[in-house]
This record gives sequence, C-alpha cells and structure tokens, in this order.
Amino acid sequence: MNKFKFLKLSTITPSIEPGNPLFNANQIVSILNTLKSDIAVFPELTLSGYQIGDLMYEGEFLEKVKTALSYILEKNTFRGVFVLGMPLYIETSLYNCAVVIQENKILGIIPKTHIPNYQEFYEYRWFASGKDVQTRNIQLLGQSVKFGKMIFKDNVNNVTFGVELCEDMWAITPPSDALALAGAEIILNLSASSSYGHKAKFRKQVVLNHSLSKKCVYAYTSTGTFESSSEVVFAGHHIIADNGYLISETNSYKPESIQTTVDISIESLRYKRRQNATFRSETSSFKEKIDVVNYDIIETNDQSLSRPLNKFPFVEDHDERFDLEEINNLQVFALVKKLLSLPEGLRKLVIGISGGLDSTLAFLVADQAIKYLNLDKNALVCVTMPAKPTSNRSKKNAIDLVQSLGYKIHEISIEQAVNEQLKLINHDKLDVTYENAQARVRTLILMNLANKYGGIVLGTGDLSEIALGWMTYNGDQMSMYAINSGVPKTLVQALVDYHSKTAYKTSKDILKDILDMPISPELLDNQATENSIGSYMINDFILFHHLVEGHNEEIIKWFVKETFGLDQKEADLYVTRFMKRFYTQQFKRQTLPEGPKVIELSLSPRGQFRMPSDVNRK
Repeated sequence: MNKFKFLKLSTITPSIEPGNPLFNANQIVSILNTLKSDIAVFPELTLSGYQIGDLMYEGEFLEKVKTALSYILEKNTFRGVFVLGMPLYIETSLYNCAVVIQENKILGIIPKTHIPNYQEFYEYRWFASGKDVQTRNIQLLGQSVKFGKMIFKDNVNNVTFGVELCEDMWAITPPSDALALAGAEIILNLSASSSYGHKAKFRKQVVLNHSLSKKCVYAYTSTGTFESSSEVVFAGHHIIADNGYLISETNSYKPESIQTTVDISIESLRYKRRQNATFRSETSSFKEKIDVVNYDIIETNDQSLSRPLNKFPFVEDHDERFDLEEINNLQVFALVKKLLSLPEGLRKLVIGISGGLDSTLAFLVADQAIKYLNLDKNALVCVTMPAKPTSNRSKKNAIDLVQSLGYKIHEISIEQAVNEQLKLINHDKLDVTYENAQARVRTLILMNLANKYGGIVLGTGDLSEIALGWMTYNGDQMSMYAINSGVPKTLVQALVDYHSKTAYKTSKDILKDILDMPISPELLDNQATENSIGSYMINDFILFHHLVEGHNEEIIKWFVKETFGLDQKEADLYVTRFMKRFYTQQFKRQTLPEGPKVIELSLSPRGQFRMPSDVNRK
C-alpha cells in the first residue's frame, strides 16, 4: 500500500489440475512470487480442485492437500496477504475452507457457511456447514490458527477485510452482512461457480448489490475451465465492485491462468461510509462479536496505477454509470413536473439562447417538455441578447438552432442597457464589472419577459460552473428553475452530442458547430473560459474525485499528473486553483434556484451539499 492509502487487490484463477494438489501448489507459488499486490484471492478449493467427487473422502488425498499447503508456506516469497481454498478435516467433519496466509503464517481459516445441495451442486455429500461453528483455535501444520468467523485488520492503517465462499453470497443472510457491520471494508469471495447462459449477468448483479448495500469493495474470483466438464462448465469469472459500481470484470473460458489487479482507495471507502447514515446506524447497533485477526500491509513507494483512470468519469464508465438517455429523461420530466406545478395560464418558459453549450442543452430539454405536454410553441420564449463581444458565429448558431425547431427567437441587444448601467456608476473599464454588468442585464431582461408573458425563467448554468463559481452572482447564477444545475460540463457536451445523433439529427450540423466552438461566456472579445480556469475535462475529473470519491488534494494531484501527463507544477496548479475556487464560492451556491439532481452529485444547498459560506477551509 502506498502513502495515499491505495492498495493493490488481485483476483487470481490459476491453471490447476483437479486432484493434483502439489501441481496446484506449484502453480500458486509461481504466481505469488511475481505478484505485485497487497491482497490476493484465489478460487474455492484451489488446492484440491472443485470437481473431484468422492476423492474428498480419502484421508490420504486430504493429507496431500495439507502437504501442498505446507509447500506454499515454505516456498512463497509474497509479502502481502493471500487467501486460497482447500478442504480441511477438523475433528469429525470435513469443511470447505478459505485459508488466509501471510508469508509462512496462517492467519485464519474460514469454513463455508451455506452448503449448496440443489441442481448440479451436492456439497452436503462431503462438507459440513460452518454456520454453527464456534470460533476457536485449531492446530494446522504446527501452527495454532483461529477457525470460524472473523475479520482481518491491518496493524497500521486498520484496513479490514472479511471472507466468504461462493454460495454464501447467494444466501438471504450471507456472512458478509455481519462482516461488513463488524468493520470489513473489503469482502473477498472464493468461488467455484458453474456457468450457463446469463448466469454471469446474475452473478455480476449479486456482486454489485453486495458492494452497494455494504458500502464496500467486493472481490469475487471463480475457478476456470480446467475443472471437469463431464456435467457442467466453469469459467474464470473475476468481478470487483466498489459501492455498487463495477471496477473490473473478466470472464474467460481459456484454459490458462487469469489475473486481475486493481487499485483500491481505502480513504474513499471510508468517506462513503461516513456519508451514509443508514450504514452508520446499523453498525452502531450491531451486537454480534466477531473475532479480529491482525496482519501487516507493507507500505511501498510504488505510486503506479494498475490501470489508467477514466479521464471522463462523469461520462464514461465500465458499467455505464451515466446512461445518456436516462439522464435526458430525468431532465425532461423534471421540467415537465415543474411546468405542471404552475397554473395553466402560466406554463411558459423564458430562456436565453447564446449559441453556447449550456443554453443549447437547456433549449433541447425545454423543447421535449413542451412537446410532451402538447403545449403551443409560444410556450417557449427564446431570446438571444448580443453585446459587443458576442461573436457572429455564436449568434448565428443561436438563431439557426431555435428556428430549425420551429420556434420564434427574439433578438434584444443589451449594448445600450449595459452602457447605461456602467454610466450610472461612472465606470468605463473593460474589466470584471463590465463582464458582470452584461450577465445581470441579461438576467433582468429574462425576468421581465417572464412577467410579461406569464412564465418562468429557465436557467442554463451547469454543475461545473456552479462548482467553480464561474457565474455572476444575481446574474446568470439566478433563474426560476436551473435545469442544468446537476449536469457537469463534460456531460453537457456528451448530451448535446447524443441529441445530435438521435432526436435532433435535423439540427446536427448546428449542434456540431456548437460543440466545436471554444467554450466562452463572450463577455470580452475573444474570451475563452478554459484560458482562465483550465480544461473542463480536468476540472470535472477533480470535481468527481474530490466530491464523489472523497480524495484529498495530494491524491488528486497524483491522479491528475498520472492521468493527463502533466508535470508536477501543472498538476499542483490545477488542483490548488480548483480547491480555492470551490471553497470560496459557496456564497453563490447558497442562493441557487431549484434544479434537478441527475447524477450522484448535487451542489444544491437544500439537497446534497451543505456548508456555510463563511467556512475558512484550510
């Protein structure tokens, strides 16, 4: 584990020979001795093989399995913790066990709780359930080892994991429920699960659900096609999930060893648990005593990532975290509900159209809501309000887009009104006052038009601008319903692109040009937002990792440097600038209008993010 409390977790399916424990031990040792990981988990009954039938009765065979375990303890040079499966005859019963090991020490043995005995499974033929086992110490290979239900806690950083086996996770009350409530942040599952059509999908859903309900990382690994195929087929299925989201999945039928390694943020896991009051409440009332076994995670200087981080975490995800069609529906029907809440004669929207991304998305959402409610096109009042810095390109796009969908667009120049406002305060500089005067004049016009036509002003600002405070207080910051307030800029771009390829193909050339334009509020000549605040792609990346994942500045600087190929100075600048802007701009968020949450993050002061504006975060 490195200094940022990131550990490497590996799921491994070795190429084994069922019924040949020493061969299997050699395979495991060869993998372990080259493995760069902190925790590794092998499948159920790895040492013996799963499909070996009544070999499980033979005392000589069971002794060979123990000899194979002894070989692993002697020959492995892996310094992390690893877990493997094997049958163990203890006192008068045979148990299907997970054995937890560090170097040459057996840390603990966990018997399988739920023994499947249906369809192709008949494990009760051989194995006893560990359900009623009283946790105690037993002797194995000259070591006194704890046997039963337990969790494992690192001596330095308290990184805690628990273990269950295959069928346990399919049960109504899996052991992992108690393990998580007792403090396990990672659950490891050793499995030998046969495959058939669609089962991989069911299995993945179960793993995702466990990780979500337990607010944990759940790592599942199953044996592969080297098992007997006389009646069923096995696949090396690896699934690693974090709080309901898929981190990694491999499902291979190839007769070869499979290895998956991912990076786990312990601080992020704890951040999400601290946020969840239901989880906190359940842990505080949990009464069952579960033994704790200590182990050591070796701290390293390794700051490499096992796999690249997603540059667009609000848009792309292994498990389709953000479905564009669904997000569009959330926006549209949030607006539909808002309109239905108004008196029938006041169901009108007034929207400023600049020819930029945000107003384009808001306009497309508004168009869909108007159509759904069968309202007249006059119910959507579109206004473009050019000033001297407004480019001909953006103005043309604004007009062309509105007209391409059959709406009328009002053009109101704000040049004179802005000059009058500046004259009143005796101001003639082209500075931030000049910029903000334009934003406030536009908002004033929109509010007055809402009064005139009898409707509400539809805000267009997005979540990224809200996070960075890139908005004028009581200017574009204010509206009567902020339809984009839950949508970060990179997702705005993705949604506009999505619309250009689906419902709005007839306007695709206009939408493509809007997407191609530099992002700008056009409050000064040749102004480009990203020249001032940096790339929205990187800012959204920081926003996600700070507020969704709970990472601190040092970790995010590391992420930014590694992910975007920046030098340390550039990475420091991005993160420091974001943090400064975010924590000094809360006063603008405190008075935000209502707007829908459409992803897992919202900065609404009445909803998800609560913080006084005068907090001085250090």
